[in-house]
Amino acid sequence: MLLESVDKITVGGSTAPDGKTLVKCDLPIDQRKRNISSKGLGCCVFRSLCHSARWQEVPQLWGMAEWMVEKGVPGGGYPKKVDDLVPRISKDRGMKPPDYLQYEGRDLSVLRRALATGRMPCVTYDGRDPHYSGTIAHMVNLVYLDEHQACILDNNFVDENELVWMSAAEFKTRWGGDGGWAVVLISPPPPPVPMN
Repeated sequence: MLLESVDKITVGGSTAPDGKTLVKCDLPIDQRKRNISSKGLGCCVFRSLCHSARWQEVPQLWGMAEWMVEKGVPGGGYPKKVDDLVPRISKDRGMKPPDYLQYEGRDLSVLRRALATGRMPCVTYDGRDPHYSGTIAHMVNLVYLDEHQACILDNNFVDENELVWMSAAEFKTRWGGDGGWAVVLISPPPPPVPMN
């Protein structure tokens, strides 16, 4: 049985509706950037990569959406475009391209493993939550996932209390129905927050 706290999709902060569970990747508010467009197309894939890059200290990809606007690269993203642009922005900045993996499928264990190792996955997401009345073609960051619940940071809604909490089953349907796409930077995550 699902926990009562995730029976409905909830918009809130970095603590789950159960009042106990914290997101795994709590990107500071001042590091969260809203999605923009380049040449009329949204840059959600590349804004999500930028969020992951901020979390994992991968400077090659910081401000990737703004770089696309500056270079006249249209928005819109898909796996081959990521493979083309990551080396290009890295070269422009005089750096080696970061290692990353792309996954297409329905296996949530890939995402759970990324989060368990402190990495912040970029994932496709089709809406149908309090922010969107219907489906959308979008990419966001997955900041929490266990057997019961999930939480996303949506680059269209980056304020402190705009994270979206839902059941793991609800997330799986929004990750791409027939199959989701994820991008995970391999670089190590930040050290854990010290606790007594």
